[in-house]
Amino acid sequence: MPYVVVKDARYYTGSPLEHGKADDFLVWTPFKKSAKRYVKRAWAEKAAAKLQGQVEEVDK
Repeated sequence: MPYVVVKDARYYTGSPLEHGKADDFLVWTPFKKSAKRYVKRAWAEKAAAKLQGQVEEVDK
């Protein structure tokens, strides 16, 4: 099962904004379908720790 990172009912997409720096601006979306999916839970937990979010398991 894939995993996504959730924070404040928004899902992490992993994409930078068009005119921002990749490290400074990260895109969050309210749609689970467009969230970045991690294959391994450890990868998702590492990203969630960096972004102060939570890991959620999703169906394919």
